[in-house]
Amino acid sequence: MRSKKYKSKEVGRLDKKFCNKYGLENCTNFKIVQSLGLIYHAQKHMNDFVSVDSFNETMLKIKDVISSPYFVYYDIQKNSLKYYKKIVEYVCVVVNITSTEAFVSTVYPVNKKNIDKLKNRG
Repeated sequence: MRSKKYKSKEVGRLDKKFCNKYGLENCTNFKIVQSLGLIYHAQKHMNDFVSVDSFNETMLKIKDVISSPYFVYYDIQKNSLKYYKKIVEYVCVVVNITSTEAFVSTVYPVNKKNIDKLKNRG
């Protein structure tokens, strides 16, 4: 569950299409929130980005990744949706889902080959 001690903003909503595809009908249209605490989780991945500018650009475009992803994958073990998109480089925005909300838990760069492997799995 996200920490309530940080200010947050809405960056999207869980899309009905993805919820139906992954059996998350009860979560349809949940707000996806991003808190200021995200920076602490994303910091551990900062050096994985190709540049400071890539990291900064990604943090600014989280809403874009969620609204128009290249691919979305449901991680059943972590009950999270992983949104993939190319900003400066391909990135993953992880959205954790609870019984009452959805929130961005971390952001990190990924290799397109790894995304396509997930995509081809079905």
